[in-house]
Amino acid sequence: MFCVQCGREITEQANFCSECGAAIYGTAQAQNEEIEANDPGLVLKPVFVGWVTALSVLPLQIFFTIWGAGFFGGFSLIAVKALKLALPIWSTFVFFGSVFFLGIPLAAYMGKKKSYAKTEYRFFKNKLDYFEGFFTVQEKSIDYRNIIEVNLLKGPFQQKYGLGTILLSTPAAGFSNRSAMSGIRITDIENPDQVYSQIKQLIDQSKK
Repeated sequence: MFCVQCGREITEQANFCSECGAAIYGTAQAQNEEIEANDPGLVLKPVFVGWVTALSVLPLQIFFTIWGAGFFGGFSLIAVKALKLALPIWSTFVFFGSVFFLGIPLAAYMGKKKSYAKTEYRFFKNKLDYFEGFFTVQEKSIDYRNIIEVNLLKGPFQQKYGLGTILLSTPAAGFSNRSAMSGIRITDIENPDQVYSQIKQLIDQSKK
């Protein structure tokens, strides 16, 4: 560290500057507190599990496969007949059905993977800064004093991989089926029990 009067480098244990004699009692503590406030004590990033993401869109995958095969396949069949192409009747339906059947889980997989790569939660001494999303990026900072409740959820697939979801509720948050309707949802975090305790401790300490 350095003297605030003359800029000479001094030891953390010194009470006076050896160059100008300025009193520096408490300076080291103040500087350490400033560093601590500006340095995140906990940084979290979600863990991506590909097959779980693909499985989660299965209902949409089935629906759009049937819809896409019927809608686009039907219109394409009209074009095939008009152009007198030597294609089987079923070919257009199978083609568009395959496009939707493979395309939807692939899009979900790539989108979530890229989103998780950009997502980060930084817990400082008195606030949380978080960055979420890939196509639509959201950046936000929340003071711990605005967090009124911390909850931990672990779904069946999350338990298999040792992951969990932490819900940080704000005064505007409500609950439906035990899930937060607003607030911050920190999803797919490793060591969820340990992280939950750390976050609770940070928030409790900031409110003392």
